[in-house]
Amino acid sequence: MADNKGLAGAFQTESKPEEKMLAAKLQDVLDGPFAEVRNMARAFIARPEMAPVSQELPKADYREVTLDRIKLMVGEGFTKMPYAPEHGGEGKGSAYINIGEMIAHADMSLAVKQGVQFGLFGTSIERLGTEKHQHLIPDIIAGKLLGGFGMTEEACGSDVQGTQTVAVFNKETREFEINTPHEGARKTYIGNAAKHGQMMVVFAQLQMAPGEESKGVHAFLVPVRDAQGDTMPGVTILDNGHKVGLNGVDNGKLSFDHVKVPYDAMLDKFGSINAKGQYTSDTEKKSARFFKMVGTLVTGRVFVSMAALSGSKSALAAAVDFVEKRNVFGKGLLTRQATQTRLMPKIAEAYALHFATRDLLTSFEKGDPRTETMAAAIKAVSSDRASETVDECRRLEGGKGYMSEERFGVWRNDIDVFRTFEGDNLILRMLAAKNQVTRLKKKFDGANVAGKLIKAYDMNRQDRWQRWANRNEFLKAEDQLGLFEARERTMAHNLLLKGKKLGKSYDKDEVGNLLQDDMAAYSDAYAERLIHEKFVKTVKEQADPEVKAVLKDLCDLYAVHCLRKNALWYIENGNLTPDLTHSLVRLEHDLNAKLAPQAKTLVDGFGIPEQLLHGPKPEQAARPQPDKGPVF
Repeated sequence: MADNKGLAGAFQTESKPEEKMLAAKLQDVLDGPFAEVRNMARAFIARPEMAPVSQELPKADYREVTLDRIKLMVGEGFTKMPYAPEHGGEGKGSAYINIGEMIAHADMSLAVKQGVQFGLFGTSIERLGTEKHQHLIPDIIAGKLLGGFGMTEEACGSDVQGTQTVAVFNKETREFEINTPHEGARKTYIGNAAKHGQMMVVFAQLQMAPGEESKGVHAFLVPVRDAQGDTMPGVTILDNGHKVGLNGVDNGKLSFDHVKVPYDAMLDKFGSINAKGQYTSDTEKKSARFFKMVGTLVTGRVFVSMAALSGSKSALAAAVDFVEKRNVFGKGLLTRQATQTRLMPKIAEAYALHFATRDLLTSFEKGDPRTETMAAAIKAVSSDRASETVDECRRLEGGKGYMSEERFGVWRNDIDVFRTFEGDNLILRMLAAKNQVTRLKKKFDGANVAGKLIKAYDMNRQDRWQRWANRNEFLKAEDQLGLFEARERTMAHNLLLKGKKLGKSYDKDEVGNLLQDDMAAYSDAYAERLIHEKFVKTVKEQADPEVKAVLKDLCDLYAVHCLRKNALWYIENGNLTPDLTHSLVRLEHDLNAKLAPQAKTLVDGFGIPEQLLHGPKPEQAARPQPDKGPVF
């Protein structure tokens, strides 16, 4: 009988006790004040009935599995969390988002469907409606009233202010007539529409009489199916069909042929119609009113950032599990420099984004007016990086990573659309850049002459790095922040100057068009500064020396990786010399090598149940029996 000596060293032993202790400490830091609910969610997704779904499961069946899992969430009491106590909820919105983030490790379709049902649909009713609408919340919590969020249209996409669906108010009957004027105005990609939804929050241009100028985009409650599941009169529902991913979500198209809904169907927190049939609003300008409305729903972007990050973390945990066990040419794969270069900065980035997204939740809870801008910029970075990370991790596993029994294909396909959800990433970068530059311009214009000179010098100065910095300076948090801030500040200043110069030759729209690439680049610089700033703050807050040391190394790696990635910009703008940027490469290699032995500990800190890191094993086909006959 053959022995297994030939396999000696091919697989490493499990983590040592001290490594498990550090992983537990890191999990505590990552979970923060939400440790209890995240552990509840971990127990939930570790249940046998939450096992990964086979990729061969038909779309129709997967949709029903996802609906069954929604019911399981209701049974756990999770769905009460995001709503106010006076409406039957628990007032724990941030805790609920953490639940959703953990669920994304198990089933992205469930994470998205619950986000549509209990986030977009239910939350929009609570936040955009008034007291007359809140009686619907208990049925939404219980899953008795399933709904969706009818915003996106075929012809408009991310241009929600350009919505072409119309809601005309009839003063005599005090009803609204919802109408889709042409095919391009059909609502599309609407979750819960194709199969399960009974009511939709529909965004439409409000007209006080047919053909009148719109009062702007408003939200209306429109029943689309009756209690028996039959489509309501005047409503047409089409299935979007099979998608690249997220096939457990029933996305569909909706159109309305003069569908009448009652006066109370309008969610009228930000604009209403009085007893005389007159439109009233505290916000006179309709564009400002629109942004006020969508600003209340900014948590959707925060959730997408966190759910995308779940995909990154899952892929990283699976990849580390593989490379730690894999020997190539006599040595462990993770000892190889190229493997470390591909993997370790992405682990550091996952930690950095984790702390940044938690900060977004805190900012939203505090009512920080900058949350919308920060969420737009970070969502774009988080979702883009997630797709890149999953792809890199798939390639690290070679042919094994391409097999359906691994989950890289599912993660890649499911999270790809996160770069479009809640606003296309390019549009969000434009939004973040515009908001930031506008804010800085007001601040700049308000300064006195001396103040303007100081600001201009501060934005354009030749940084001290060129004169005396050495490689060790890159490991000082204050100097890292200085470089991140210098890049962000200079890019903002250059945007203002370029816009002013172009304004002499072009109209406002063309100026905006000619600045788009600069705005997208600036948004990422802004996001990277925010992310790094929060990471530095988190490191400083740690009391445990072991945890502080490893987080400091991760923070340094994130900073050095970003600086190296942007080395050309720093050279072109006189902040760094080529010699210094070369030292960044060597420093990144050293940090990768230092952290690589702790890779398993670092990903174990994510707290992902092990059974979710791999897909269901395909059943082995019975071996075919040879045909009986002559042997040649």
